[in-house]
Amino acid sequence: MRHHDDSHDDKLNHMKLWDIVVIAGSLGLSLFVCICVGVAMGRFIDVHAGTSPWGLILFSLIGAVSGFWTLYKKALSYQQDEARHGRHQGK
Repeated sequence: MRHHDDSHDDKLNHMKLWDIVVIAGSLGLSLFVCICVGVAMGRFIDVHAGTSPWGLILFSLIGAVSGFWTLYKKALSYQQDEARHGRHQGK
């Protein structure tokens, strides 16, 4: 019977690790996309308005700030989901 419990615990730990990897990847991708959009918008404005490098600098910063804001909001929602899930599990 002990072997079955160990196997079940290993599967739960593996699932938790996989969930962490997926969440981290999602957060990293969100930050990357926000920064890339900011850079693209900045380059576009610089090319069409002749403001090089100020559009790139400004919109890169805006992209980074929005990316970190997105990370913060997603981390809060994951934390709230985990707290809700933990309460339902009796933890």
